[in-house]
Amino acid sequence: MTQNELELYNAYRVWVINMVKAKVRKHLYWHDMAKMLLEHGLMPTVVAKVVKSVFTEGEITGRHVGAYKRRLINDNMLEKDMPKLISANEAYAMVEGMDSKVDSFVYSCSVGSAKRSLKCFEYKLTGEIIEHDKEVDIWLNMVNTEDTTVV
Repeated sequence: MTQNELELYNAYRVWVINMVKAKVRKHLYWHDMAKMLLEHGLMPTVVAKVVKSVFTEGEITGRHVGAYKRRLINDNMLEKDMPKLISANEAYAMVEGMDSKVDSFVYSCSVGSAKRSLKCFEYKLTGEIIEHDKEVDIWLNMVNTEDTTVV
């Protein structure tokens, strides 16, 4: 291969890898609310607290919101340095009643399933292991003795 052919081949490989690689983007129930607050220039930790006030049992932290902000910046959906337009108190007032029925439904399903799985896990941990070897042997002996006496 010549140098030019090698460069073309490498460029083609990079193009194929970038075109074929699928980007799966999660959309969680709190993303719309967080995006709106991030667009108003709030920091991820403040956004997490405000979102947590609406979805109280959700596992939302500043790290989650920071990762979501980074994704929005990488996808050119948010500017990197947004000026702070509202205070935290205004943000709390703004999100009150903002959650949609769909988001609330998804949130209740996720929290409910997490509680059910934890309950099952707790049951598995606290469940006693009982061996019934002695009871089964006694029962088998009783059955065997009854069979022999009846005949």
